[in-house]
Amino acid sequence: MIKLSIKERREQFLFFLALFVFTVGLLSFGIFYSGKSQHEISKETLEVKIKENEGFEDMVKETMPIVDTTFKQITRYNPNVQAVFLKNDIQLSLGSIKAAFDRKASDSRYKIFVQTAQLYDRLFYDRQEQNRNITDLELHKRQLDDCILNRRQLQQTINAR
Repeated sequence: MIKLSIKERREQFLFFLALFVFTVGLLSFGIFYSGKSQHEISKETLEVKIKENEGFEDMVKETMPIVDTTFKQITRYNPNVQAVFLKNDIQLSLGSIKAAFDRKASDSRYKIFVQTAQLYDRLFYDRQEQNRNITDLELHKRQLDDCILNRRQLQQTINAR
């Protein structure tokens, strides 16, 4: 083995350290630097995106009153009332909310209209079923009361003999 002096070891260490820093710098530059910035965008592309955003916002402004009135109609809907036109109005409102998606289905932001319509459709269905379940529950309670009353009458009749 060759024995190096302290001066030679220091020079060799500094040489390898400089070589290491240069290599790391070169690799970092190659990996992280790209000639074209990802944040650069042309003026035309920016104008198109701004117009698309404005179109979406306009669509939301047009559709929000329909969404609000549909929700109010669903929450106020009483299935006991025999008014078919109320159910038809709600169904038409749900259709108009879905139609907002159909205007530009390729844009994923417009899916919110379909999802809102599906949510309100489920809410409307649950509202109708909830009333049916309540009426079924009341019917069962009445039948139970009748059974209890008949049982008591039978017991009184049996005890009277």
